[in-house]
Amino acid sequence: MYQNYIFTGFGHAAGKYIITNDELELAAKNNYLKGFREDKIVSGKNYKTFLEKHPGVSPFSYFAEYKMGFRSRHHVSPFPPGEKYFQNYETSLDLAVKSVDNALQDAGIHPEKIDAWFFSTVSSPEQAPGLAATAKCFFTKFSNQNPTMTIASGCSGFMLNLERALNYMMCNPEVKNIVIAHSETMSSFLWNLTHYVNFVTFGDAAAAIVISKADGEQPEGIIKIKNLQDIKMIDFVGVDKEWNLYMDDVVIKERATANIPHVSRIILDETGWKADNVDMVIPHQTGNAILHECAEKLNIPLHKLYQDVQYDYGNVSGATIPLGFSLLQKANRLKPGMKILAATAGVGGIYGAFTYVMPGKIQKTGSYDIKEDLKGKITLVTGCTGGLGFEVSKELAKRGCELILTYNSNKEKAGKLEDELKKYAINYEFLKTDFAVVTEVDNLISFVTNKYGRIDFLVHTSAISGGLVRATDVSDAKLKEVSQINQFSPVEITKRLKKLISDVILYVGSVAEEAQFTGSSPYVQSKKGLHGFAASFAYEARSSGIRSIYYMPAIISGGMTGELEEKHIAAAKMSINQYDDITKQEVAERIVKSLYVPKVLKVRDSYEGALIVRKDGYFL
Repeated sequence: MYQNYIFTGFGHAAGKYIITNDELELAAKNNYLKGFREDKIVSGKNYKTFLEKHPGVSPFSYFAEYKMGFRSRHHVSPFPPGEKYFQNYETSLDLAVKSVDNALQDAGIHPEKIDAWFFSTVSSPEQAPGLAATAKCFFTKFSNQNPTMTIASGCSGFMLNLERALNYMMCNPEVKNIVIAHSETMSSFLWNLTHYVNFVTFGDAAAAIVISKADGEQPEGIIKIKNLQDIKMIDFVGVDKEWNLYMDDVVIKERATANIPHVSRIILDETGWKADNVDMVIPHQTGNAILHECAEKLNIPLHKLYQDVQYDYGNVSGATIPLGFSLLQKANRLKPGMKILAATAGVGGIYGAFTYVMPGKIQKTGSYDIKEDLKGKITLVTGCTGGLGFEVSKELAKRGCELILTYNSNKEKAGKLEDELKKYAINYEFLKTDFAVVTEVDNLISFVTNKYGRIDFLVHTSAISGGLVRATDVSDAKLKEVSQINQFSPVEITKRLKKLISDVILYVGSVAEEAQFTGSSPYVQSKKGLHGFAASFAYEARSSGIRSIYYMPAIISGGMTGELEEKHIAAAKMSINQYDDITKQEVAERIVKSLYVPKVLKVRDSYEGALIVRKDGYFL
């Protein structure tokens, strides 16, 4: 039997804005992008010959696509990129988390079964603690102590981490699964640049691979790997202290076309392969000028050179090789026994290669079943028949959580929720409670105290609008009712049940606290009152080991704002910088994840003392 190290899961993510060559050509014609000499192309013999078989292809498209080898690239922001966009759009951390999630899903491995997390990037949104340490927080519970490592490396980041992961596994026999990810927003280095080559070349993407130990009857997976450094490249490609990309195309081509064949020959010899044995080459995709010359030097035909990443995503630094694997896996092109050579050369003069044999059968070492996430936990959800409370209750049930659910009078909606909960093997209990009636709230507290020895999570979703819109006169009675339901009853429940709560108190606030709506004063006043209590009580809760979260969703499609006119909704979205619509289901999933993992995508956290204020879908 052989101890093999195989790729068990692949995932990737890319910036959502696809920047085409046509868009870049227009920018060049408008003199935004500089350096392109159309007259030089038009007068050239090669272009004239090319047009005979490809009539109508512009000089820019000819050079960008057919000569350089790039059709499109993905950016996290619209073209042209700029700092103003990066305040609101995805970062390399966001892309990394998405790619890892996809890889874990593909592998069928739960995040808690990942023994180490190795990440690399040169475009991190933070200086410390590092991309790996932060990204892991989107997947594992606070109790998870498995190590993370981040390296600041560009083109060879994945290759370096792959070698480190192999060494780590060999030195730690108990380690079974490691996530290796590289993420890059290369467009963030282009803010102050206008040369067209940079814009044609670079894109934003992340890719992740799960590598696992597996016994096999023959060698499979990683066969050999080697990383080297060419110091002659040290001053000719990089990112300066002003966050600007610099590169000398001539030196890069000269060294890369020497280094990639050199390390590839070494690794092929160590593996015992000839060039003819290689079924596919997955390179760091820097453009045709480098890759085609490297293939020629290695006597590998171009049809074995995988360049789809280059064509459709651009040069995405160290993410290119794992992205290639991920795209091939998604297209079902990775066949058992396939012999693959992967090679890279780039920033810092780091270059390397590895050989890989596709396993005959990938042994899944675990499962990614979310019903294990909250198994054995108990959550009290107030207002379970409200739009958001309904979805939160469903999400908790999907994750195996036992539920205590309060509702006021909507028996029909409670019945529909119960029908949903029956799909999951969980315990649940509905408690009819009118939050406007103090005695009913007292009875709820007494019942829960007497029956349940603990509550892991308390989630307050109960609320009424109380004249959110079209209210000119609000009676004292209405104001009192809204305040009692939205503020005073949740406060009383929280204070008196605190001794039962073990993990988290989560209050659902409202965007109306910051985006004012006509006639919303009773609702806003009550929510601000609850917010104030949450901030104050968070210190007392923290002393008992309880986290407190005040969760403020942006305008939810089909939520309370359904009564508002479109112009009021548009104005409110503009006032809070809400760019995308969000649904109750999306918000509910993020609320539930907030209960057991430290960080959640698409939210922004701030702290008011001991209180975590989590804003979902908008930026202020």
